[in-house]
Amino acid sequence: MIEVQVGTSVKQTLMDVYEEINWAYLAKNYFGKTRSWIYHKFSGMNNGVPDDFSDMDKEQLKYALYDISRRINAAADRL
Repeated sequence: MIEVQVGTSVKQTLMDVYEEINWAYLAKNYFGKTRSWIYHKFSGMNNGVPDDFSDMDKEQLKYALYDISRRINAAADRL
């Protein structure tokens, strides 16, 4: 699971790579969800209602990030 310290959001945990990731692509291809779905999760709110990543969502996000990193490494190795 993505380790998120108490008081730290998933977005804060991923801040050093947050700008480099195409979150719309990730939401669609790894969650089957929309861009707005993942941005609501990162903001912690959805139409004024608290909304956060579930433990299952965090596991899926972790898998997606590892999968993308493996694919980037493989592409770099082919250069």
